[in-house]
Amino acid sequence: MSTQSISWKQAFGLRLREFLQVQQRVVFFGVIICALFAVLTPNAPILFLGACVLVIGNFMHILMVFAARNIGKRDFPWNWALYLPILAAAAALSAFVSVALLHWMQPSAGPYWYLFRASWKIVMVVCMGAGVVSYAVLQLQERLQEKNKLLEQAVAQGAVVIAEQEQELHRALEIQRGLLPKDLPQLRGTELAGAWQPARTVGGDYFDVVQFSETRMGICVGDVSGKGLTAALLMSNLQAAFRAFATAQATPAEVCCKLNTFVSGNVAHDKFITFFYAMLDVEKRTLVYENAGHCPALLLRADGGTEFLRGHGAVLGVIPEWSYVDETLQLRPGDRLFFYTDGVTEAENEASEEFGYERLVRAAASPTTESATATNRRIMDEVASFCKGNFGDDVTLVVLAIR
Repeated sequence: MSTQSISWKQAFGLRLREFLQVQQRVVFFGVIICALFAVLTPNAPILFLGACVLVIGNFMHILMVFAARNIGKRDFPWNWALYLPILAAAAALSAFVSVALLHWMQPSAGPYWYLFRASWKIVMVVCMGAGVVSYAVLQLQERLQEKNKLLEQAVAQGAVVIAEQEQELHRALEIQRGLLPKDLPQLRGTELAGAWQPARTVGGDYFDVVQFSETRMGICVGDVSGKGLTAALLMSNLQAAFRAFATAQATPAEVCCKLNTFVSGNVAHDKFITFFYAMLDVEKRTLVYENAGHCPALLLRADGGTEFLRGHGAVLGVIPEWSYVDETLQLRPGDRLFFYTDGVTEAENEASEEFGYERLVRAAASPTTESATATNRRIMDEVASFCKGNFGDDVTLVVLAIR
C-alpha cells in the first residue's frame, strides 16, 4: 500500500505539473494578444479575447495530444484528412464554450445567441489557424526528432566502426613491429642500431638485418610509396620476399633483381619500392651494396670525410628487366654508415623547410666514442625536434659503426 500510494502521488504530481505548464503558456500568449489588441484597438473586448485564448489554448493542447498519439503516425495526406474534421469540430466547440464563458462572466453583453452570431466566425478562424499551424509544427518536430534519432544512431554506429578500425590498426601495428628485427646482430668490431617511426599508425618503411656468419651480415632499408595500411601491406610482402631471397651466396645486385621481378608482378602500376641492400664483411672490412632508387646511404669517415652511396639502380616494381650492379666499398676503423628513408631528410619545420642532407651530416658528426645506439637516438630526437613531432612521412634510421 505504501508503494502504491507513493506511485499515485508521483503520477498526480507529474500530471499537475504538466497542466500548470500548459496554463502558463496559454496565459503568456493570452497576455501578449490582449496587450496587442489594447494598443491597436482601444475599445477591443479584452475580456472576451482572454476567454477565447483560455478556451482555445486548452482545447488546442488536448487536440495536439490526441493527434500526436492517434493521428501523427499516419502517412500524409491521411493524417491531415483525419485531423482537419476533428479540428473543425473542436473549433466549433471552442466557439460555443467561449461565448458561454463570456455570457457567464458578463451577462450584460447580451443574449447568448446574439453573442454567438457576432463572434463565432472569428473564433472558428482563430481555432482553425492555430490548429493548422500547431499541427504542422508538431509534424515538423516529430520529423526532426526522427532524423535526430537516426543521426544519433549513425554517429553511434560510426563511433563503433572507428573504434574497431583503431583496434585493427593497433593490431596491424603490432604485427608490423613483429616483422622488424627485435635484436640486431652485433658482429665483432661493429655496432648496429636501428629506429622506425611510422607517420600514421602503420607505415611503409622497412629495415632488416640478416646475419650469415660470425663475420658477414646483410643490411637493408626499404620505402614503399605511399603511407598507411596499403603501404604496410606492401611492406609485409617485401619483408617476406627479402627473407626468401637474401642468402649468403646472393649478392645485393642479385637480391635486388629478384625483388624487382617479384614486386613488378605483384603490385599496382602506380606503386613502387625504393630499396638499399648492403652486405658487410667485417673480416675484409668491405661493404658490397646496391641502391635501387633509395636515399643514398651516408658514409662518415673517421677523418671527417663524407660520401653518399647513391648507386645506379632503378626503383623496384617499375622496370622488370632492369639490371642491377654491385658496388664495393672499403671501410676503415672509426667509419660510420647511416641508412635511412626520405622521412628523415624531408621532415619539415613550421616554415616548410626540410631537414635536408646538410643537417643530417652535421647531426651524424659525433665523437667516435659515442655508441651507435646513442647516435641513432640523438639524430631521431633532432629530426623530431625539427618538425615538432609532426612527421609527414615514415622515418627509419639504421646506424652502423666500425670499430
